[in-house]
Amino acid sequence: MKPTHIPRGTRRYVYRWWLKRWAAGLLDFLGTAVMLLFTGGKGLTVDRKILAQPGRILVVRLDHIGDVLFARPALHTLRRMFPRAHITALVSTDGRALLSADREVDEILTWDAPWFSRAGAKPPALGFWQMARVLKKHCFDLSLDLRGDLRHHLLCALAGIPLRSGYGITGGAFLLHLPLQLRAGVHEVERNLDLVRVLGEGPTPGGYVPLPLDAQERAAGEKVWAEAGSRIVIHPTAGDPRKQWGAGYYAGVCDLLTAKGCTVVLVGAAVEKGAAQQVARLCLRPVRVLAGQTSLRELTAVITAADLFIGNDSGPGHIAITQGKPVIMIWSETNAPEEWGPWGDSVRACVIRHPRREEAVAEVAAAAQRFLQKKS
Repeated sequence: MKPTHIPRGTRRYVYRWWLKRWAAGLLDFLGTAVMLLFTGGKGLTVDRKILAQPGRILVVRLDHIGDVLFARPALHTLRRMFPRAHITALVSTDGRALLSADREVDEILTWDAPWFSRAGAKPPALGFWQMARVLKKHCFDLSLDLRGDLRHHLLCALAGIPLRSGYGITGGAFLLHLPLQLRAGVHEVERNLDLVRVLGEGPTPGGYVPLPLDAQERAAGEKVWAEAGSRIVIHPTAGDPRKQWGAGYYAGVCDLLTAKGCTVVLVGAAVEKGAAQQVARLCLRPVRVLAGQTSLRELTAVITAADLFIGNDSGPGHIAITQGKPVIMIWSETNAPEEWGPWGDSVRACVIRHPRREEAVAEVAAAAQRFLQKKS
């Protein structure tokens, strides 16, 4: 059901530095003035025919793994609201891997936006203006930017998309036909759903639908777990260094779990291999290091075949939640878990706040035992 509490329009900026908030406000003031001048004082108007039945819809989610997963319930609702529409997702390379078998999406466009790239990443094959031309050729009727990024609003405006929706939290609300105010204190999944709900009424999912894996991918995931014992995946790093707990703490968790007969596998991207190896060297008993040896879909298969996931607030943890696995998230306080942590009615997860507490090692191991006992 379409909520009535979502306020239209936005001047609530997410910038922490007052100078950036001031600059965004000035940009919106000037942009709004120019827009009114060129539209004869009317501003951007909503095309009701497109709003009622958009033919081609673009959903923009160019950031990271967890953010793309947070978008999937919105894609689910959008598909059921407009079953005849052609839905395209504009995502990063990682996002393409996650959505490659998703039935809610008809087409995937890939662009690794330079402002979301991390250390060691290759420059994008297409520049900003080239990407805008690509989008223009697709003749989209409606765009939804789920992040609320000024650069995305400009990209969709340059592509000539006639109906644009999103959040103006970094500026650029004057470029949107349907600007929304970001709700504070609610989960990012709900914020994404807000952008869909403003288009009309539609069914709202109560949780994630697992990422689909084919038989070959599932078999490869099972093959990793040849040893006996409970299967535990640990991701000891995170894209943001502030979210990382520390190798010594994770080694302590591994020791407590392997002493109980558990099989532990350390996962991560290629750039995280060294950190995973450091944890392994500190462990008293052997653990397997799989970091840097799997694609994103292979990692998803390994997690799907596991009994439990332990890790920081990062993409692999959100994959585990999506796949319905029990999850222990070790939280760094860089984000609010109520807004960025586990989501869904049937989720099996607990959040343990670190910041770098020795006693959290025992708390994590105890929580793991509780999850594993429930399984048995």
